[in-house]
Amino acid sequence: MAQIQLKNVTFSYKYFPSIGGGLFKSSSGLKSKVALRHIDLNIEKGDTVALLGTNGAGKSTLLKLISGVFKPEQGVVKTNGKIYSFFGRNVGVMPQLSGYDNLKVRGLLLNLNDKEIAEKIEEIVEFTGLGEDLERPVSTYSQGMRARLTFGMLMFVNAEILLVDEGLAAGDKFFLAKTHKFVNDLLDQSKILIFASHSNELLRRFCKKALWLNNGEVMAFGSFETVLKQYNQFKK
Repeated sequence: MAQIQLKNVTFSYKYFPSIGGGLFKSSSGLKSKVALRHIDLNIEKGDTVALLGTNGAGKSTLLKLISGVFKPEQGVVKTNGKIYSFFGRNVGVMPQLSGYDNLKVRGLLLNLNDKEIAEKIEEIVEFTGLGEDLERPVSTYSQGMRARLTFGMLMFVNAEILLVDEGLAAGDKFFLAKTHKFVNDLLDQSKILIFASHSNELLRRFCKKALWLNNGEVMAFGSFETVLKQYNQFKK
């Protein structure tokens, strides 16, 4: 059964301060910035959770802890189920390679064989509408084209936990309509969705629950509309 549990999780970024904002490090030693504080969280199968909070609230850090990119300095993160992370339209894309080659690399990283990759690429070509543009280096793509390519990579996914950070908000209206249907279909396979975005309309479309973070702390976790109302009142 898909599940995510965090118990008393704290995470800090470590850094050496620079002198006067320049290229040279200060001799004052290593410093830290707390990004998340004492997070207790239990997300169960079937939960679709919106992450609410201003920039710097800890949303992306939380997703990276759940995905295993970061390790907590305190506490425990437990997950049960295959995880797929979608962190922005450019993450995992190699601009020097063609669109086709990027898709092949993604399939190989997900341990698919040549036949499975070829079958998926046929679907992705039709879904993204990129056509012959997939033969070009990604460095020549517009932002919208990159969004289509990166989102198309989700078609390789067979995950139980889907973590999304902002990338779904990219693209034109026609393509967004296709992505909405695709993500809803994907949620039939993925047992848990956690979605960070500043678009309340997009979050409302996909999420039944919401988690509000502020300065690295959980302010509220519950039904989407209830938590969104609390968050909006706090911002006033």
